[in-house]
Amino acid sequence: MRFYARRMTDVASIAAIPSVLQSATSTIHRAVKTLEKDANVVARSTAVESRQTLNALVESRQQVLYTQAAAKLISASDEMTKSLLDIRA
Repeated sequence: MRFYARRMTDVASIAAIPSVLQSATSTIHRAVKTLEKDANVVARSTAVESRQTLNALVESRQQVLYTQAAAKLISASDEMTKSLLDIRA
């Protein structure tokens, strides 16, 4: 019974990896699109102090943080895959 439970946990871990990778890559794609939009707002701005420009700058920083978090998820799923492969080998 214990072996079966361990194998089911391994299967559940393996099944979660594509979902995590898909979520992380989607987050990165959204962040890049938003960054492009924010860059256009800043480039077209005539006043640095305008509300629209400041919002774009703050939002661009948030997108950097989202991208960093997504990269950490990808790294963690990579480590999980390596660990599962080591256990299986």
